[in-house]
Amino acid sequence: MRIVPVTQIDIVSVPGPWPLSESQRAAVGDYWRGATAANPHLWDGRILGLSAPGGGMPSVENGVLRAEAREDAYSAFMLWRQQGFPEIGICHAFGWALIVSSDNALFYGVMGGQTANAGRVYPPGGSLEPRDVLPDDRVDVPRCIALELEEETGLRTDEAVAGGMVVVFDGPRLSFGQVFRFAEPADQLAARIRANLDRQEHRELADIVAIRSRAEAEAAGAVPYAAAVAEAYFAGAILTT
Repeated sequence: MRIVPVTQIDIVSVPGPWPLSESQRAAVGDYWRGATAANPHLWDGRILGLSAPGGGMPSVENGVLRAEAREDAYSAFMLWRQQGFPEIGICHAFGWALIVSSDNALFYGVMGGQTANAGRVYPPGGSLEPRDVLPDDRVDVPRCIALELEEETGLRTDEAVAGGMVVVFDGPRLSFGQVFRFAEPADQLAARIRANLDRQEHRELADIVAIRSRAEAEAAGAVPYAAAVAEAYFAGAILTT
């Protein structure tokens, strides 16, 4: 796993589905019927996967990440995940907001039981989607992060001081994160987020947790990339301004 600072993200949406094999594509329907029978709250939306221009995995050069994005069904992604992410020449891409209180606590979300990631702990965020594609076919990653943050917690990026952005390379997953420092201390910020969660009819987060070290992240059940992000943040490797 690598956490790499970036100064620019240049992703272009291109035509065509994800390069699943014929057998994988044929298995999506049966897999999804079983998945939705077990959890009727699952929704088969559309998400974006990334590859480097011309093929292969994206990389960062001189602070710039360049990639191509292709759209496919969430059900196809979930089948691929269920199979253990066999190599298909594309990576799952998502954005997340690193919420920071004025007294330097991080806030991670605990995913609700009705979601595909029930119980997992990580920064609020979500997959890149077609709604993040601009009219010129560029993918707006900061927009994705801002929308997911507000939808999940009620917080807005324009309320906070934005910090540095990083890319996390984690096997078949590539994620984009940005720091947002809010004016409230941890207890006040937690109360505001929880009050918003209580007002949501279809909440994604069961709760939030305050994190002040990698050890606390791991104790809270944070997934590996989220624990690594906490360690990098508290070591000063992720810029806060």
